[in-house]
Amino acid sequence: MAVTNDTIIQKMQKELAQAKQLTGDERAMKKHIANIHLLCELLLEEESVPGAGSDFTAEEMKAMIGTTTFPTPRETTGKVLEEDGANGDSIFDF
Repeated sequence: MAVTNDTIIQKMQKELAQAKQLTGDERAMKKHIANIHLLCELLLEEESVPGAGSDFTAEEMKAMIGTTTFPTPRETTGKVLEEDGANGDSIFDF
């Protein structure tokens, strides 16, 4: 469900009117100004993103993700050394 630009602008005007009424309460006024800021970002983002919501093609996904495969861990041989603290072929096996 898309929101029209007119609806967003009407909400901005409503927030601005409420902010004008609260000039004595700076914290409440800033809350309404922040709401206006969010509505502006929503309006600008909608305009700046051509084809927003469109899916990526398979080629684009492949380019972003890549084709790198990761090696699977090697199977342990079950070979256990009898030395104190040693349990594998590598010096990094603890």
